[in-house]
Amino acid sequence: MTDAPSPTIESKFRLVHIVSRRAEQLIQGARPKIDSKHAKRTRVALEEVNAGVVKWQLNAEVAAAVEGVDELAPDLLPTQG
Repeated sequence: MTDAPSPTIESKFRLVHIVSRRAEQLIQGARPKIDSKHAKRTRVALEEVNAGVVKWQLNAEVAAAVEGVDELAPDLLPTQG
């Protein structure tokens, strides 16, 4: 397992944010999308994101406000499903 960002995630900061949000979902009872040898929810979330099975999107309000502006840090929302 590599700690490098997924090809669709352009920065490590965004990767950490998405993984932490997915780990929160797993802690709250969401089922893992892959079989993992790891017991820790954070490691399972990292594997899921790197495997490309966790879909995420920018918050619609932030995406509209950020269009063409790089200074804002958009809120990333992993989606269920």
